[in-house]
Amino acid sequence: MSRKDPAWKYAKEIPVPGKLYKYLECNFCQQDIKGGVGRMKDHLAATHKNVRACPKVPDEVKEEILKYLKKGTTDKEKRQDQFNDMVESGAYFHDSSNPIHGDDGDMRSIRGPMDKYLVHVDDENIDGQEKHAANPPQDMSQHIKEARKQVAMDIGRFFFENGISFNCIESPAFVNMCRSIGLYGKGLKVPSRQELSTWILREEVKTTDVIVEDVKRSWIQTGVSILSDGWKDMRGRSLINFLVNNPHGTVFLRSVDASDAVKDANLLFQLLDEIVEEVGEELVVQVVTDNASNYKAAGKLLMEKRKRLYWTPCAAHCIDLMLEKLGELPQHKNALMKAKKVSNFIYNHGLVLAMMRKHTDRELIRPATTRFATAFLTLESMMQLRQPLQAMFTSADWERTTWSKKSDGKEVKKIILSDQRFWRAVEYALNTTRPLVKVLRMVNGEQMPAMGFLYGAMNTAKEEIAKNVGGQLGDYKEIWDIIDAKWENQLHHDLHAAAYFLNPRFQYGENFSKHPEVKKGLLCCMEKLIPSADHLQADLQLDNFQSCAGLFGRYAALASFKTRSPGNWSTQYGDENPELQSIEFDVFSFSM
Repeated sequence: MSRKDPAWKYAKEIPVPGKLYKYLECNFCQQDIKGGVGRMKDHLAATHKNVRACPKVPDEVKEEILKYLKKGTTDKEKRQDQFNDMVESGAYFHDSSNPIHGDDGDMRSIRGPMDKYLVHVDDENIDGQEKHAANPPQDMSQHIKEARKQVAMDIGRFFFENGISFNCIESPAFVNMCRSIGLYGKGLKVPSRQELSTWILREEVKTTDVIVEDVKRSWIQTGVSILSDGWKDMRGRSLINFLVNNPHGTVFLRSVDASDAVKDANLLFQLLDEIVEEVGEELVVQVVTDNASNYKAAGKLLMEKRKRLYWTPCAAHCIDLMLEKLGELPQHKNALMKAKKVSNFIYNHGLVLAMMRKHTDRELIRPATTRFATAFLTLESMMQLRQPLQAMFTSADWERTTWSKKSDGKEVKKIILSDQRFWRAVEYALNTTRPLVKVLRMVNGEQMPAMGFLYGAMNTAKEEIAKNVGGQLGDYKEIWDIIDAKWENQLHHDLHAAAYFLNPRFQYGENFSKHPEVKKGLLCCMEKLIPSADHLQADLQLDNFQSCAGLFGRYAALASFKTRSPGNWSTQYGDENPELQSIEFDVFSFSM
């Protein structure tokens, strides 16, 4: 294992009897940190990410670790760092005292493809003589390359024979498995099917329980969102999965057969109320469900009984309904109808599909997370491929097909080559929907929590739509009315306004909205979620936040508010004032 990470200077590995995963001990506070050097860095740097901050770490050490953490500034580097931390924290087999590998724990000392050409010489017995190789190959790098090729082919065959998705090779668990096999060395006895289904499964369940309990312990600090996900199984039963989410992770609570309750608002309310009671009303900030009328009625009943929480509808569903409503406008309807005719014709005839792929070198249909997002993304693909499609329908290959003589083929060819009304409708549809599709992608993404960005993203989307169609009120009013109807009646809640206000990217930006509903939303959230005795302290913290005073004005805070997620940033700089520690839910939890 590499020891280049600066955190190793301030921590040491400690043996844990009966445990397979790694513990490290902080040299300053002697706290045991499990999960590898990644969590130790967060402990020393006081990032408040999944671990308690070290209370005794010297300022110079804290700054050193923070500087190291900030080295990876690009999204690609951050994703790689997160992946490496997951690999490190998720590994079972990495005991450097194991005799199978070298004393320093470095993987370069493990028996590998070169070992049969080398002999080990003890450094203390060299006596000035050089280490030598036994029968070294003429080209060691070529031999290593060939050896890796054989291993890679064996791994590939495992994937191919078992129909495993290629994406699985990017799983940290797969990387850990390969690394552990390499660290073990020759002669590994592969676990049996019985072992997998008995003691190995039980140990993994124990480890998962530990992880879940770690997340649950953080609920009291941040509050939680209860997520409801309805679906139908193969037997036609209406099932609802309940999950609990906070910035530290998502925990599956349980699945309920709600076939008898899913259409009845009162029964749904009782079910949601039971879930809130199970989690703890004092911890719940919001309950997120589908936004059908029965769920909306159940959510209203829930808020009437539980005064300290919000019911909010699924943002992705609401935005998809906006796209559906926009799709009913004559301009959009014309574009979608003819685009569907073209795509259906191409994908229903193998010869035409092969010809399309030859001319465009890509797919025409672009699947998305929702039905109407898929429709509008397909329009975008059609616009981008307009010239290749026109080239296909004027090519000799097309003229040789039987479809070029049939009515369906002639109609599709006419749409692509000469229907200018169609192409204008496509352009208009894209100008008025592309900004909403961007918002939909954001709320469905996993890069960062969307709550703190939704209000600002919707405002930006509306302004972009207005600009795309010319900027005159008459040109975009119809579009805005459709968006506002769904936004104001279903999606928009005080939580979105509060999260917008508390997001430093908007608060410290040039175009921060001064609309009264923003401050009103924040105050309503504070009244609902923060005990009245703590309002004064919360107001003081808000004053510091708005004026960049205290920790909010430090160089590190101002330099990182655009790159860190609002929840992590505010946790780092918003709750280190001892006078504010008594606030049950820090106001900045809303931005998570």
